[in-house]
Amino acid sequence: MSALARLFSALLRWGLGLCAAGLVLAALYVSLGRELVPLVAEYRLELEDRATAQLGVPVRIGRLEGRWQGFAPVLEAHDVRLGSDEEGLSLERVQLVPDVGGSLLARQPRIAHLQFDGLQLNVQQNAEGGWQLQGVPQRSGPEVNVEQLLEQLQIVHRISLLDSRVVVQPLDQEPLLLSYVNLSLRYGNNTQRLDGRLLLPDGQPVALRLRTRMQPESWREAQSELYLSLPQSDWAAWLPKSLLGDWQLQRLQAGGELWLEGHGLALDKGALRLHAPELVGGQAKHEAVTLKDLAFNAFFAQDKQGVRAQIDSLALTNGEQRIGELHLNLKQKDVGEADERWALTADRLDLAAWAPLVQALVPMPDKARDVLDELAPVGAINNLLLDYYPRREGAERLQFAANLDKVGIQAYHGAPAAENVTGSASGNMFQGELRLNSENFALHLDQLFPKPWRYRHAQARLSWDWSETGLTLYSPYMRVDGEEGQVAGDMLIRLLHDPEAEDYMDLRVGMRDGDASYTEKYLPSRAPGMSAELDHWLKTAIRAGHVEEGYFQYQGSLNKGAPLGARSLSLFFKVRDAELAFQPGWPALREGVGEVLIEDDAVRVRLQSGRLQESQVSDVVANIPLLHDGKPPRLQLDGKVQSSLGDAIKLLQEAPLGTAEIFDGWQGEGPLAGRLQLDIPLQKGQPPGVVVDFATEGASLKLANPDLQLSKVQGAFRFDSAAGLSAPDVRAEVFGRQVRGKISAEGARGLARTVFDLRGQVQVDTLSQWLGGPQKLPVSGLLPYRLRLTLDGDDSKLRVDSNLRGVAVDLPAPFGKTAQQERDTDWRMTLSGRERRYWANYGELASLSLAAPPGALADGRGEVVLGGGAAGLPPGQGLRVRGHLDELDLDAWKQLGSNHPVKVDADSQRLFRSARLDIGRFRGFGQEVEQLTLGLAREGQGWALQLDSELAAGRVLLADAEGVPIRIDLQHVRLPAPDTEATKASDTPDPMADIDPRQIPALDIAIQRVQRGDKVLGAWSLKVRPEAQGVRFDELDLDLQGLKIGGSAGWRGTPGNTQSWYKGRLQGKDLSDILKAWDFAPSVTSENFRVDADGNWPGSPAWFSLKRFSGNLDPSLRKGQFVEVQGSAQALRVFGLLNFNSIGRRLRLDFSDLLGKGLSYDRVKGNLQATNGLFVTQEPITMTGPSSNLELNGNLDMRNERIDAKLLVTLPVTNNLPLAALIVGAPAIGGALFVVDKLLGDKVARFASVQYDVKGPLQDPEISFDKPFEKPQ
Repeated sequence: MSALARLFSALLRWGLGLCAAGLVLAALYVSLGRELVPLVAEYRLELEDRATAQLGVPVRIGRLEGRWQGFAPVLEAHDVRLGSDEEGLSLERVQLVPDVGGSLLARQPRIAHLQFDGLQLNVQQNAEGGWQLQGVPQRSGPEVNVEQLLEQLQIVHRISLLDSRVVVQPLDQEPLLLSYVNLSLRYGNNTQRLDGRLLLPDGQPVALRLRTRMQPESWREAQSELYLSLPQSDWAAWLPKSLLGDWQLQRLQAGGELWLEGHGLALDKGALRLHAPELVGGQAKHEAVTLKDLAFNAFFAQDKQGVRAQIDSLALTNGEQRIGELHLNLKQKDVGEADERWALTADRLDLAAWAPLVQALVPMPDKARDVLDELAPVGAINNLLLDYYPRREGAERLQFAANLDKVGIQAYHGAPAAENVTGSASGNMFQGELRLNSENFALHLDQLFPKPWRYRHAQARLSWDWSETGLTLYSPYMRVDGEEGQVAGDMLIRLLHDPEAEDYMDLRVGMRDGDASYTEKYLPSRAPGMSAELDHWLKTAIRAGHVEEGYFQYQGSLNKGAPLGARSLSLFFKVRDAELAFQPGWPALREGVGEVLIEDDAVRVRLQSGRLQESQVSDVVANIPLLHDGKPPRLQLDGKVQSSLGDAIKLLQEAPLGTAEIFDGWQGEGPLAGRLQLDIPLQKGQPPGVVVDFATEGASLKLANPDLQLSKVQGAFRFDSAAGLSAPDVRAEVFGRQVRGKISAEGARGLARTVFDLRGQVQVDTLSQWLGGPQKLPVSGLLPYRLRLTLDGDDSKLRVDSNLRGVAVDLPAPFGKTAQQERDTDWRMTLSGRERRYWANYGELASLSLAAPPGALADGRGEVVLGGGAAGLPPGQGLRVRGHLDELDLDAWKQLGSNHPVKVDADSQRLFRSARLDIGRFRGFGQEVEQLTLGLAREGQGWALQLDSELAAGRVLLADAEGVPIRIDLQHVRLPAPDTEATKASDTPDPMADIDPRQIPALDIAIQRVQRGDKVLGAWSLKVRPEAQGVRFDELDLDLQGLKIGGSAGWRGTPGNTQSWYKGRLQGKDLSDILKAWDFAPSVTSENFRVDADGNWPGSPAWFSLKRFSGNLDPSLRKGQFVEVQGSAQALRVFGLLNFNSIGRRLRLDFSDLLGKGLSYDRVKGNLQATNGLFVTQEPITMTGPSSNLELNGNLDMRNERIDAKLLVTLPVTNNLPLAALIVGAPAIGGALFVVDKLLGDKVARFASVQYDVKGPLQDPEISFDKPFEKPQ
C-alpha cells in the first residue's frame, strides 16, 4: 500500500506539474499571439500582391487587422475589392479563423471558418434572354476543374455569407432586390450541407436546405436532398417575362414547400405542396382568369420501371363555384418496348366546371377553342382512362374509355345535341361507340327540329366514325319511352367536310298507342322543304287524340337550298277521339275519327265524324295542297253540319271572320241544318273565305247592340264572308208584335255589309221598358216604326223613323200633341267605333246631336237645340242646350216633374255642360217675367246660373261638393210696391206658411241693390245655414232706407207650425229721415239711435208683428228733438201718433214754449220685456233733456192696442208740462222706438216732478193727474 501511495503521489505531482507547465505554455501562447497577431496589419500590401497573383484579378484591401479570440487568432480584412474599380466585386468584411490544431496535425494550413460579409451581387438579363453576373471579374484561362476545386475546399471546414444583397434585373422590368442573404456551407469529408435564408422584396423569408454525400473524385454520382420553403407572396411582378412566354400573369399569390431527391444530375423523387389563395392570369391573347384557393399535392417518382406521377386533392374556386377535389395519376409502363404505354387516369371530371378553364388556359388552336365553346359540355366523366402509345401509328396511338354521368353537349354543325347522356363510351381518335342507358334523355337535331326530343328513358347504341371525308353518326337501334308513348327507330347522319357535298340523314321513328298532341315533336320545322305556315298549322291543329299507329320518316339532303327532290318527308297518323284546331280562333273539331297524312305534295285529313262546338259534322274533307310556288298554303274544308242557331252565332263571334264585333253579344236558339265551306289561308293577315247555307223555322234571336229580342224567326239564310248575311223574306216577332222585312248582303270587294229592313208597331210603354226609361212616361199609344239596321264594321248604325200618329204626348206647350196629330220623328245612332254618334229630331221643336265613347255617355259631347234649328256637334266635352221658347210655365213643368219624376245621377250632371235659353214669357214664383234670359254653365268645381231680367239680375253659384253653401250674387232685385190695403190689414195670413224651413239649403246671399217698387232700400247680405230643426240666418247686414239691421235670426219648425227668432241691433242716424222714407211723419230727429232686440214670434220671419212678439227690446236715442209736423208732412202717417195739438188739448196745458222749435233731448232709453205682444217696462222709459226729464213705467198691450202706465214729468214749473201729453200721446214710440238700455241718473233735483196715470186705447188714452213730486211705484 505504501508503494502504491508513493506511486499515486508521484503521478499526482507529475500531473500537477504537467498541468502547470501546460497552463504556462498556454498563457505564453495566448500572450505571444495577442502580441504578434496585430502585426498582421503591416502585411496588407504583401497580402494584396499574393492574393492578386493567386486569384488572377486585382485585389485591394482597405484595412487589415488581427485580433485574438479564445485560443485562435482572427484575421479581418475590411473594404475588400476584387477586380477593377469599375467592374469589381466589393466585400464589406472578410474574416478568417485558422484551425491551428488541425493545421498542426495535417501539417498544412487548415481554415476553421471563412466568413464574407456585405457582398453585393447584380444579376442582369441580356437581350438574348441570358443572365450575367455583374461585377465579378472575368478570368482567362482553362475551365474550372470541379474535382480540384472540391479538394481545395476540404481545407475549409465552414464558409459563411452574411448580410448580403442580390439585385436581379430582368429585361425591361423593375429590379428585384433580395436582401439579408445568408448562406452557410459546412464541408465534411463525405457529407456537405448548405443552409440559406433570404428576404423577398415584400419582407417574406425564403429558406432552403441542401444536403449532399459525395467525394471529390466522384462528384457526378453525388446523392442530394433539397428542401425549399416559399412564403405566401405575390410572385407575378417578380417573374421575368421571358419565363412566361405567351402567358400573362397579373397576380400569383402562392406559397408552398418542395422536396427533391436525386443522384448525380438525375431526379429520383419529388413532392410539392402548393396553396395559391389567388391566381389571375391566362394566355396573352385571351381574357385573364381569376382562380382562388388553388391547392394540391403532387408526387413524382422515377426508376427503371418508368415514371409515376400523382396529383391529389386538386381543388380551386372559379367565380362562385368550388371545383374539386380531382385526383390524377400518370404511369409509364413497358419502358423501351414496342407497347410502351403512358396511362392517365382521373376519378371524376366535372365538364361544365373544367371546360371554361381548359378553354382559357390550355394552349390550343382557335378552331379547337371555338368547337369547345359551341359544344359547351356539361355533366361528369367518371373513371377516365387515356392510353397513349408513343410507338404506335395512326388512330391506335390514343385510346380512351370512360363512364358518362348526365353528360350533355350542344349541337355543332349538324352533329346533334344531347342531354343527360348516361352510359359508357370507348374508342380511339377516329372511331368510337356510346352505349346509352339514360333517364330523362334528350336528343336535338337542331337543323331539323326546333326543340329537343325528350324522353323518360332511353336505350341505344350510337357509333361514330371520323374520316377524311367527314363524320358519320349511326344508330342501328334506338328505343325510348316518352310522354307520347313507346317509340323506336334508327338513324344515320353523314356530315361531310366539303361544303359543296351533300349532307345526308335517314331517320325513321315509329309509334303505337301514342298521344297525338305530341306530333309537333316530330315535325322537321327547320327542314328546307317545310314552309313556316304549314309548320305552324301542323303544330297548332292537332291538339289531342289517340294514335293507334303512326310513323315519321325523313330521307335525303340536309343542305340548305337543296332541290325538292333531294329529300322525302312523310308523316302518318291513324287517330280517334282527335281534337283538330284547323285554324287559330276557330272552334276546335272534337271527337274526330279519321286519318292524317302528310306527304311532300299535300296534307290530307279525312274525318268520318266529329263535333264542332255542339254541332255534329260528317263527311269532312280537309286538304292543304303544297304547291311549293312561294305562295302560302290554304286550308280547304267541306262538310255537312247539323247545328243550332246558337252555335252558328257563336261561330260568327269566335271565328276570325271579322264579324266578332258585329255579332258580339248575339244569342240564338232553334234548329239549323246546312253546309259549311271554308277556304282559309295559313298565313296571318289574309282573310278566310266562308260560305254557310242554312235554314231555320221557329228560332229566336237576341241582339246585344241594340238589345233587341226576335222570336219565331223564319227564313232561308246564306252567310258569305265576302258579302254578308242575306235572306229574301224574314218574319219574326219583336216586342210581341209581327215584324216583316228582308236582309240584304251588300258587301263588295271582300268586305261584308248586312242591312236589316224591318217594319212593325210597338206600344210606347213596351218601347220605354226596352229603352230602360222610366216606367211612367208622358207618352202613350201605339207607335208605328221602320227599323233599319246596318252591320258594316265600324260603319254599323241603327235608324228608327216614325210619324207618331197614334201616339199622344202629354207635355206642356209647345211640346205636347194629340194621338191624331202627326209629327215626324227619327232616331239614329252608330253601333261601333271609338265614339258613338246619336241624332234625334222631334219635328221642328227639338234637335239632338251627341257623340260619346261606348258605355261612357257622361264623357260625350253634344248639343240640344229647342225652338227650331238643327243641332251641331261641339268640339268640347259635355252637352250644351240652347234655343228659344215663346213661353215657359214653371208650374206646369213642376207638375209634370211630380207626376213623372226623373232621377238625375252623377253621370248626367257630368254630361251636362251649359245651357242658354231665351224665354219670351216666364210664369213662376207668383210672377210673370217678360224676356227672361237663363244661362247655366260650369265654373270651377260647380255650376253658375246667370239671370237677366227686369225683376232680378245676377248669378247663382252651386258647388259640386256637398256642404258648400250656394252663393247668390245679384246686381239688383226689384220687389213689388206694397199693397196699401194689405198693409192696413193686421191679421193677414203668413205668406210663407207652406214652406218647410228644414229644406232650405245653405246660402250666401249678397244683393247690391234692393228695390221695393220705385224706392231703393239698399244693399243686403246674409248667410243662411240649415240646422236640425230649421234654418239660421247669420251675419245679417240689411239696409232698409237708412235703417241698418244686423245680428242673427232663425226659423224652426214644420210647415204651418213654425217659429222665428231674432237677436241683433236695429240702428241708424237721423230717425226723422227714416220715418219719412217709410211714409211716417218725421216727428223725431236724432243724431243716432239703436234698438237691441232679442225675441221670437210664431210663423215665418215675414210674419213679424209686435202683436206676436215675445222677448226684450232695448232702445236708445241720442241728441234730437220732438218736433211739430208742419206743411206737407202733415199728410204723412204720424208714427206713434205724435200729434202735439191733440195731446195739448187732452192735458189742457200751454204749449207755447214747445211749438216753436220743438222739445230737445240728450238721450232717450229704456228696456221692455214682451210676452205675446204685451210689453212691460223692465226699466222705465226715460227721456233726458236740457229742460225736462220724463219717465214712463207700465204696460203696453200691442195685441189689444191698450196702455196702462204712469208718467213722471220733472221740469220747471213753467209751461213744459204738456210734454207728458206728448209721451202719453205717442205710445208706439215709447213701445217700439224710444226704448233705452238704462235710465239716466236724476240730475234735476231743482225741478218739480208731477206723476200722471195713462190708461186706455193706444190711439186715445185717458191721462189724469195722480200726485206731485213722486216717482211711479
